[in-house]
Amino acid sequence: MKKVMTFTLLAVLSLPALAEKGGFEAGATPPPQKKQDAGYKGSEDTGQTHINQIRDFRQDGYVTLEGYILKKLQGDNYQFRDSTGTITIIAPEKTFDGKTFKADEQVRVSGRVHGKGEKTVLHVTQIDLP
Repeated sequence: MKKVMTFTLLAVLSLPALAEKGGFEAGATPPPQKKQDAGYKGSEDTGQTHINQIRDFRQDGYVTLEGYILKKLQGDNYQFRDSTGTITIIAPEKTFDGKTFKADEQVRVSGRVHGKGEKTVLHVTQIDLP
C-alpha cells in the first residue's frame, strides 16, 4: 500500500515537469494598433495589392498599397506610384501624423477605393513606412 501511495505521489509531482512552455505571457507590450501589419502580410497565399488591381475593385473596398508619393497635385490630392502604375490619392494632413515623406521614400498607404478605371482614387486613412 505504501508503494502505491509513493508511486502516485511521485507521478502527481512530476506532471508539471513534463508540461511544455508556451501560450500567453503577460508583461510584453503589444504594438500600437496603427502599427499592426496590413492584412495581406498574414498568409502565404495572399499577395500585395497593386494599383492595376484596384482600378476594378469594389467601391469602398479597403486596400493597402506600397509605393512612392511622387508629387502634390492640389489640396489634399497627391500622385502615388507603385510598380504597376500611378493613381491619385486623397490624403488629408492628419493621415501624415506629423511625419514628412520624401519622393524617394517608399511608403505604405491604406484607404478606401472610389471610382472605376482611370477615374479610380484612393481616400487614404493612414500613411506610414513599410
